Amino acid sequence: MRRSLPYLLLAPALLFTAFVLCYPLAQNLVNSVREVDLVHGPGRWNGLANYRHVFADREFWLALRNTAGYALGGTLMALGLGLALALLLDRTTAHSAPFVTCLLSLPWVISPVVAGFAWKWLLNDHFGILNAWLSAAGIVGPGTSWLGNPRTALLCVMAARAWQFYPFAMVMFLAGLESIPAEQYEAASVDGASALRRFLAITLPNLRPVSSVLLLLGIIWSFNDFTMVFVMTRGGPIDASMVLPVLVREFSFVHFDLGKGSALSIVIFAVLVLLSGLYLRVLAGRERA
Repeated sequence: MRRSLPYLLLAPALLFTAFVLCYPLAQNLVNSVREVDLVHGPGRWNGLANYRHVFADREFWLALRNTAGYALGGTLMALGLGLALALLLDRTTAHSAPFVTCLLSLPWVISPVVAGFAWKWLLNDHFGILNAWLSAAGIVGPGTSWLGNPRTALLCVMAARAWQFYPFAMVMFLAGLESIPAEQYEAASVDGASALRRFLAITLPNLRPVSSVLLLLGIIWSFNDFTMVFVMTRGGPIDASMVLPVLVREFSFVHFDLGKGSALSIVIFAVLVLLSGLYLRVLAGRERA
């Protein structure tokens, strides 16, 4: 009885995990090889036909390109902003640093739905504060539609995603900066190295492990991000900001083709598994180092 007690205590959590994660995944895999629509329900088995329809769809390749740009571009923007703020906080006095760090970390704890609506109002072409500022400065004309323009919609969503992810990158970079031995900077100063040279030769190489982990995490989280894009643009205008998770919704609940939507979600899952495997390899390499 004593040996089986730990397993009995873990059983409820394991059953809940299986119900919430494993069962939907298995059901989704089954739906991806069947004809399923929300009107008539499950139909006959059709093998890999749903996958062929996904890969033959022009909208899939457009969404894949947008998703790659959204994940990579938004993550790089967040890493750049996070690194700049971490360097600034690293030079801040010890008395004010905790308060400033807490203030700058607020976007990370805001709900993605709330953040998406906030950015949507900020970029509104009629009453958005961004248009008011830029119009007052004479940079753009009044009524500029940022989310309604195919050229700027995806960039705006990327900026919103970067704004929400940068606090995590900032805290990680700040921890990495504090782990760099001060002796390296002192030796470089004695040799007459400039601040830029110290940054390029000491700071960046020491932050490379943190940067690689943050880059992969940001891409993984952004690749599967549905909320920010759906709240701000719903994939528009004219699919300019359509990403794969939003396309799953379009296939399943707009075109009522649940089989095709399930096939696309399995494709996304496979990509995330590959990215997660790469992330684990990077972590394993860090531990060996």
